Amino acid sequence: MSNNSNVNIVEREVFSRILPWIKEKEIIALNGPRQSGKTTLLNKIKEMLPRNETVYISFENNQSLASFSASPKEFISAYLHKNNKVYFLFDEFQYVKNGGKILKELYDTFPQAKFIITGSASLAIREIASALVGRVIYLNLYPFSFGESLLLQEEPLYHYWKKNNSFFRNYLENGFIDYLPKLIFNSELTKSFELYLTYGGYPRVNTIDPLLKQETLTNLLETYVEKDIIKYLRIGDFLQFQNFVKSLAAINGGLLNYSSMSKELGVAYRQVRQYLSQLENTFVIKLINSYATNKTTEIKKTPKAYFLDIGLRNSLINDFRPIDLRQDKGNLVECFVFQQLYFRRRLENNFRYEIKYWRTKQGAEVDFVIEFQDELIPLEVKYQESPNTNLTRSFNNFLNKYKQKKAVVITKNLLTIKKHQDIWVLFFPAHLL
Repeated sequence: MSNNSNVNIVEREVFSRILPWIKEKEIIALNGPRQSGKTTLLNKIKEMLPRNETVYISFENNQSLASFSASPKEFISAYLHKNNKVYFLFDEFQYVKNGGKILKELYDTFPQAKFIITGSASLAIREIASALVGRVIYLNLYPFSFGESLLLQEEPLYHYWKKNNSFFRNYLENGFIDYLPKLIFNSELTKSFELYLTYGGYPRVNTIDPLLKQETLTNLLETYVEKDIIKYLRIGDFLQFQNFVKSLAAINGGLLNYSSMSKELGVAYRQVRQYLSQLENTFVIKLINSYATNKTTEIKKTPKAYFLDIGLRNSLINDFRPIDLRQDKGNLVECFVFQQLYFRRRLENNFRYEIKYWRTKQGAEVDFVIEFQDELIPLEVKYQESPNTNLTRSFNNFLNKYKQKKAVVITKNLLTIKKHQDIWVLFFPAHLL
C-alpha cells in the first residue's frame, strides 16, 4: 500500500473531542510532547475559524513572549474590535511566567475572547489549569496511535482496521460478542505494525523517507533535551540524567525499584523520583501502579514505567533491527499494547478506564488490569505464532481470585473468543488494537 507524506490528512483522534468546545467560552488546554502535532492541530483549528477573528501566537518566539508578558491585557485589547468574538491560539504557553494567573484574569476581563493554548510540559499546563478551575477543558495529544499511522498510509487499510478495532471496545463494554470479522490485509497490517514497533508514532518520523527515520528520532531527542530538559526543567547534571533515561529504556515496562536504581546508577534516591517525575511531566514515560487488595500477598506500591513512543525508546538503546531479530520483541509488543490503551482511554466521555498491572509476591503476574465501569478486565500479551487458547497459570490465578466476567489475550494472529469456566475470553491480534 502507498505512503502519503502529507501529515495534514490525518484527522487526530482527539479532534472530535475538541470540536464541541470551540464555540463554548471555556479555555481549551491542549497538552502533549514536542513534535506530536500540536501546532499542526492548532493550525487546523485556525483554518476552521474566521480569518479576521483569529490570532495565532507562538511563545517560543521570544519577541512575542516579551510583548505579551509586558502587559497581557493591553496585548489582548489590541486585537479586540467592538464586541466581536476573537479566538486567541497560544502555542507553547508553558513559557509564559504565571500563565495560569494571567489567563484567569484575561478570561474574566474579556468575555469576547476565546483562548486555546498548547504546551509541551504536563506539569506547567496542569499548574495553569489548576488556576482555571471551571474555566478550562484539558486534553492531551500524543504521537500517532497505530490507527492514525495507518490513516497516513492509505485510507482503505485504516478503515478496515478501524472497523475491526471496534470489536475490542464492544467486548470491553458488553462481554460476549456473537460475530468476529475475517482477518484480511494481514501482510499489510503486519508490515505496518512492525514498522510502528521500530520507529514509533511521531508525525515527522512517520512522514519522512525511511532512510532518515533514525536520524529524525535522534534530532527529536536532542530537541527534547534542548527545549525541555535544559531550558524548561533546568536539570544541572545532564550526563547523569542521560544515563538514567537510557537505563530506564533498557528496562522499559519492568518493575521500578527506586533503591536499586539509586545504588546501581549512583543517583540519589530523591533524584531518582524527581527524574521519573520530570520524564512523566514531559510525556516521555508513563508510570502505572499495581492493582492490589491484599497487602500480604500482592505487590502494591512498586510502579512500572512505559515509554510513550517506541521509536524514542529504540533510539535511546540504539536498536532498530527487524522485530523478529530482537530479544526484546515481547517487551516491544507489551509497550505497544499499553500505548494504544493509554492513548484512547479518555477520547470519549463514556469510554474511560484506568490501566494497572497485577503481580503477587510469589511472582504471578498479569500484564495489565483495566478498571472499566466497576469491572476488572485482565489483559495478557502472548505474541506468538498461532498460540493455543490455554491460559497461563498467573492469568488463571487472577481469574480465580477476582471472579470477573471478561478477559483479553493479545496475540500475533489469532482472533477468536473462547469460553473459560464462566468467562468469555477474547483473543485479539495486536495489529488491530
